[in-house]
Amino acid sequence: MTTIPTNEPAATTGWQRFAAFCRRLVAALRGPDPIPYVPPPPPPPPGRLTERRTIAPLAVPARGLAFHFQVYGMFLWTTDGLERSALHALVERFLPYAHQYLKELATDLAGEVEPHRGGDFERRLRQRLDRLGEWTYQRRGQEVTCRPQVRVHLDERVQQHIRPYWEQLIALDYERDLAARRARNMAGASTQWASILERLIDGPVPGGAATMTDEQLAQVVKELLVDRAAKVDPLLEALNSLKPQDEYAREGYFDLLDSVRPPQPPA
Repeated sequence: MTTIPTNEPAATTGWQRFAAFCRRLVAALRGPDPIPYVPPPPPPPPGRLTERRTIAPLAVPARGLAFHFQVYGMFLWTTDGLERSALHALVERFLPYAHQYLKELATDLAGEVEPHRGGDFERRLRQRLDRLGEWTYQRRGQEVTCRPQVRVHLDERVQQHIRPYWEQLIALDYERDLAARRARNMAGASTQWASILERLIDGPVPGGAATMTDEQLAQVVKELLVDRAAKVDPLLEALNSLKPQDEYAREGYFDLLDSVRPPQPPA
């Protein structure tokens, strides 16, 4: 029996080659396989953030309830590890609570202090706030702290009432300062006269100094001071140019003249 050969293996090989060619063509048209997306690492926490808010003026009644104190200052808000927007949202939410709490503390203390003792009230309020430390507020796992910084002003009516008292104290302090300056000037003049007398005694004619007439003594003193006159003149010019109301500045020039001006004879 004779076997008839067939062409099936050749046909199969041809189809395989054609299929491989089609796959290569599709791959070429499609391009390389896309690289899988890898998300970037999250940014590090921002660390400590702060936000300052002005305290709305708080009027709290002083002792006697006739006058009040004005409380001003700043709230310092702080958070760790939150974004700026989160801190801002927390501050907006808890700011009214902080104002209310501060007003309660201030009202409790102000009722024990006389209305003209604003410094005493401010000291007490700051001490109370220091003892309390930072105020902590939390919401949905987020935390923020608040620390108030305060200052106290008197009632305007109290300020007007005590103004004459402080004006008098300022005037007394000014007069006391002028008196001290004049005393220093007199002491300096006495020292200068003592120095002149010593120079007369140590001079070539000490024995004749006691017999000098006033005119002769004045001439000797003038000669002893002639070398100092050039230093005195510019200061005297500046002193004479001052206006009558510039008494405090005038006393300052007296201090500068202490070491160079000729002493004036005692009255």
